[in-house]
Amino acid sequence: MRSRQIVGWVGVVGAILSFSWKVRRWYLTWGASADELTRSMPCDDWVTDPNLTSTMAISIVRSPEDIWPWIVQIGDSPRAGYYSYTWIERLVGMRIVNARQIIPEFQSVSVGDVLDKNGTMTVLAVEPGRSLVLGPPADFDRARCSWAFSLFPEIGPSTRLVTRLRANWSYRQVLKDTNPLMWPTMLLIEPGAFIMSRKMLKEIKRLAESTEPVEDAGPTQLAQ
Repeated sequence: MRSRQIVGWVGVVGAILSFSWKVRRWYLTWGASADELTRSMPCDDWVTDPNLTSTMAISIVRSPEDIWPWIVQIGDSPRAGYYSYTWIERLVGMRIVNARQIIPEFQSVSVGDVLDKNGTMTVLAVEPGRSLVLGPPADFDRARCSWAFSLFPEIGPSTRLVTRLRANWSYRQVLKDTNPLMWPTMLLIEPGAFIMSRKMLKEIKRLAESTEPVEDAGPTQLAQ
């Protein structure tokens, strides 16, 4: 009887682990094709041995020129925010205002620019109109991370927006710096980041597709 119980529990644990692996793979690769998962992205070599990699993608029926203004202006206020769930951002203490228009004064960034108040959203690389890579500076000792946004034009008036997160951090250091009462919430970091990132991609798509193309509205005009 006892051996049957052990076998039963092993089966349950195995099923949970298998389900968790499939769910985790789904949200770490949401929307991305097989080619996009293996395609090189800017600053992939910034983190040489990541213990977390996520590639997500979405199709937007606009040209890269129409989408880029929404990407380049992201960042903490007074920049455009991150186009995600404001109530969640406020819940974790981020006083973010997500813009619904193109902000002309934030249409240019350079390597080394800091886009957030904590100094972890530094511009690591930028190719205007094509790609933007953010992450903590090289001397940030808690984690090595790169967050790339790239635009790939498709046939017709459509573009693939692909993001890639590569990170290597010390779980021991993170736990050491975190109140033990908050340790259970560490399990929510990955799925929470997915929820916020998916909302961001969908919102960029909505905003870009609901405004006039650049060639009609002009690259520096506010979106209506």
